[in-house]
This record gives sequence, structure tokens and C-alpha cells, in this order.
Amino acid sequence: MDVIVESERDRRTLEWLIERAGCEAVGQACALLAGRRKPYVSNVAKALGLKPPVSLGSPTREEALVRLAELRRMLREPKA
Repeated sequence: MDVIVESERDRRTLEWLIERAGCEAVGQACALLAGRRKPYVSNVAKALGLKPPVSLGSPTREEALVRLAELRRMLREPKA
């Protein structure tokens, strides 16, 4: 199964798709994508006829804290 996962949201959505449809169905959906559609998580969901809940797009508290720490570090670093 070669699903393109580009973000934490994609990872959560892929897990959701596998829970709902099963790993085999997700793999089959990837293989059957029409034309030049790449196996992005959103395309796989559409091929399966599933609409992931909006809540999957929201980061967990821990993920948000890590991202905030990264942004703070970037702001403190001197510019080149």
C-alpha cells in the first residue's frame, strides 16, 4: 500500500480509513485510482466512498505543544 502521507492529519486520516475499511480495501483503492490521480489520503478516501470526520484535522494537545515549541525556537534563532 503506497498512500502518500504528507502531514500528521494525513496520518490520522489514513489510520481512520484503515479502521473503517480495512488495510486490504485501502490498498485496493490505491491500485484502482483512475487516470493520473496519485494515492493521496484524500483520493483514497474518495475512492472508498468515505468522508473522514473534520475532527481528524485537529491536532492533539501534545502535537500542538510540540509545534509551538518549534515555532518559538525558530523565532529565537538569529536570521542568516
